Amino acid sequence: MYLKENAYIILKQILKDSFDEIFIADAEGDIIYAKQFTEDLFGIPHKKIIYMNVFHLEKEGIFFPSVIVNVLKNKKEETLIQETRKKKKLIISGYPIFNKTNELIGAISFSRDVTEVEQLQKENKQVAKAIQSYLEEIAELKKQATHPYSIINSKMAKILDVASKVAGLDVTVLLEGESGVGKNHFAQKIHQMSPRKNKPFIEVNCGAISESLIESELFGYEDGAFTGAKKGGKKGYFESAGRGTLVLDEIGELPMHLQVKLLSVLQNQSVTRVGGTKKIDMNCRIICATNQNLEEMILNKQFREDLYYRINVIKLTIPPLRERREEIIPLIYGVLEEFNEKYGMDKHFTPEMLAWISRQEWPGNVRELRNFIEKAIITTDIKEINFKFVKDITNNMPSKKATKDLTLKEYLESVEKDFFVSMYNKYPSSIQLGKKLGISQSTANRKIRKYICGSQF
Repeated sequence: MYLKENAYIILKQILKDSFDEIFIADAEGDIIYAKQFTEDLFGIPHKKIIYMNVFHLEKEGIFFPSVIVNVLKNKKEETLIQETRKKKKLIISGYPIFNKTNELIGAISFSRDVTEVEQLQKENKQVAKAIQSYLEEIAELKKQATHPYSIINSKMAKILDVASKVAGLDVTVLLEGESGVGKNHFAQKIHQMSPRKNKPFIEVNCGAISESLIESELFGYEDGAFTGAKKGGKKGYFESAGRGTLVLDEIGELPMHLQVKLLSVLQNQSVTRVGGTKKIDMNCRIICATNQNLEEMILNKQFREDLYYRINVIKLTIPPLRERREEIIPLIYGVLEEFNEKYGMDKHFTPEMLAWISRQEWPGNVRELRNFIEKAIITTDIKEINFKFVKDITNNMPSKKATKDLTLKEYLESVEKDFFVSMYNKYPSSIQLGKKLGISQSTANRKIRKYICGSQF
């Protein structure tokens, strides 16, 4: 009863909020309804086009070919592609309207502007073609390079330049950057460029060792220092590093009382084992790394300001992978070679897949990209990895936001994405997919661009 009484209001709202341009004409072809987009698409003001005749408009070349004209003539639905005088490309579907006695009383059409979609498709093909043409050149560069970072952007060039200058100096270096950005790689690079390159290189994750053990692990302990202490005592990481390099990763996780002791070690260049009194000269080079904002932690009384200035002699902030996309392709080739060799395989990505990978955000940076490539190599059964396997490969990848942080709209969109990618694997064309899901081909194309190719428009 509610629908019957409010049918006109509901219909009016549907017509108003529809994404498509809608035309309704009577049996003689006179337009009785049109949305506000007509001037943008056809160059005719909305008010003027009402009651104009589609047969006349087709003769004038404004609607050519006219889907409504064809529907009125043939009394059956029809879909066609039309280019307007304003150089807009439209996909138009028209449907006849019959009354209860099956008499034709008019026609309705839905028009979707796909100009931008077509342009994006052309650009994507051009990117894929360019990547294909550079495959041999990139492969050659990959062979010549000692590491995938052989192709770098301007930010990375400046960072590497500073790193090379300080590598030979006994100054403490602080490496900042998001998780997975490659801080450990930079620490290794500094070590390899220094006179200490043939000495030990030791990495310690300050957040991975329990608070009760970290002091004895870092500074060592004497015989009988505590219950369960190894007989004869044990060297700590500072001693074990000798004249090499000690990397203190996740330095922001170091407990406050140990920050005081670390400051003393750095100032006096000596360590004292737990339970001991003898000062042992420290000869190693210190590199600290963090993905936290230490300055903010200082304000929150979580990190000592004096220690911060002691370790922040030289600070290198490594940009995330999304800010140095030109490195992604050579990085992919380097990682592919590494894992192919590790697992005794010979797999590669299609040009389209390479283009897709290079456009992703990779919030986990190099670590996430490496994880993606390793999963691709392990889980696929064919030599050439393409879009068919995207869902399987990305199924267990960490989401950019935990579900608890999502809005309802974001959560529903993530569910839609999973379902859409699953169906696309079964029906890999916009026509098949549209029919199966009960949506138009243009809607299917739009969602393919959004969920499969990683672009939203």
